[in-house]
Amino acid sequence: MNDSTTHAPGKRARVLKRVGISLGVALVALFGAHIAWTNSGSNEWQLVSDQDGIRISALKTPGYSLMKYKVNVRFDAELSEALFMLTDLDTGKDFGASDIQRIEEVSAPSVFYAYDTYKLELPKPFGKVQVVLLNQCYQDPKTGQFHINVYAAPNRIPHDGTVRRVVHLSNNWTLTPAAGGGVDIESVSEMDLGLPYVLANLAMPEVIGSQIKAMREVMKTDRYKHGKPVLLSSSQTP
Repeated sequence: MNDSTTHAPGKRARVLKRVGISLGVALVALFGAHIAWTNSGSNEWQLVSDQDGIRISALKTPGYSLMKYKVNVRFDAELSEALFMLTDLDTGKDFGASDIQRIEEVSAPSVFYAYDTYKLELPKPFGKVQVVLLNQCYQDPKTGQFHINVYAAPNRIPHDGTVRRVVHLSNNWTLTPAAGGGVDIESVSEMDLGLPYVLANLAMPEVIGSQIKAMREVMKTDRYKHGKPVLLSSSQTP
């Protein structure tokens, strides 16, 4: 009669060995996929979505895992309304931000910049993040276009350590008055909110599209139609 207890330890060892080998193979494959993805990319814009007048393109740069995104859209609004929405401190309240504060503000003819901070609740399990930003806005005197550059400024204020802070974010807006009325807007953005890059790359086109749609809706409200951007208080609207 065979004693099953005698062979059990050896059987378990073989099972554990096979599991270990399988995990090792999986890790090697994942690492290889990561290296291949990171090194890939044409460094050219590729259209990924064109719906409801919102064109979204993506760009993959070799050596970088996160993708950049570009949006082209026309807002049925005055230039001053679009500027107000993109530079006013309280705009964040309409997009889920909390604990909004303006740290510093400087306004002069044709130029404006401000340091702002706010907190944003990300989907579970990622929790809340704090964003500290430098907002720059200026007008090109030759083209009449307005440019708004938004960059993460994580070291602008002390970190209390209770909420994770975003350290990489860039969003560049170009606002051009359209000949037939409205404002043509181009936005080029890249950001790292701490999500796995696979998830971030998959989700960002939908997130960006939803945000642009929400912006078009809030601009129909009285607050934005009657808002006066700080920058235009000392410059002329083209």
